[in-house]
Amino acid sequence: MAIQTILFPTDFSDRSKKALQQAICFVKGSSMKLIIYHVYHRPSVDDDKTASLEEKEKSVENAFNNLKRVYPELADVNHTFRKELGISTDNIIAMAGKANADMIIMATKGAKGFGELWGSKTEKIVENVKIPVLVIPDNTSLEDIDRIGLAYDYRITISTDILANIVATAERLKANVDIISINLDERSLSEEKANVRLDLKKQLESIPHTFSYTHHTNIEEGIMQYCHNNGIDMICILPKSYNFIEELFHESLTKKMIFHSDIPLLVIK
Repeated sequence: MAIQTILFPTDFSDRSKKALQQAICFVKGSSMKLIIYHVYHRPSVDDDKTASLEEKEKSVENAFNNLKRVYPELADVNHTFRKELGISTDNIIAMAGKANADMIIMATKGAKGFGELWGSKTEKIVENVKIPVLVIPDNTSLEDIDRIGLAYDYRITISTDILANIVATAERLKANVDIISINLDERSLSEEKANVRLDLKKQLESIPHTFSYTHHTNIEEGIMQYCHNNGIDMICILPKSYNFIEELFHESLTKKMIFHSDIPLLVIK
């Protein structure tokens, strides 16, 4: 599956601007289209809403022009700017469909406690779109990514479409894929899981890949520890994998990783 259109939501914050640099890095040198998208809100003033709304639209255009000045390399990328009046999360989810986007790349701010988690725009977008979302935490980069860690427990067979997205991303970044399992190894796999592993190996033949196993009492911490200790530059999470985390703790591994990962995170459904 070729990645053709990338949707990049921006609020023009410093965090978002840094993530835009990474989105440009991802599409540069390809025929992919980058949609830089901003949702603005209706001004709350009561005296002259029409004039205020026009001023708001003008400020958005000025912000787009500023991005072109800050990132002159946009001139070498197939890109377009879009703006809409509305509610940011709802509009972003809708725009992903309207634009036939193949992936969303967006910035996120990590949270220290789960009290900050549930209202997150990033979490809501990841939860409600059907396409891959590449989350860029603060001070992380997509440049020089050599290894993508795929967290997987062999509970389900990965669909052809999901595998195609993993392969396309790995090929785009020229990265190896390391399939990481926590508290599982080849000797403990059931026959069913061993068959799933064998099928996965066959379908990843076109890209460099390895299978790795590690042990930890906490799945999230185990994945992060493995990644830091083994030079993993990006983590790939499949929401249906490790789903027992949600059953036990009422918070999915995907939601945890969005807020606690300090390296880029790719969520593929």
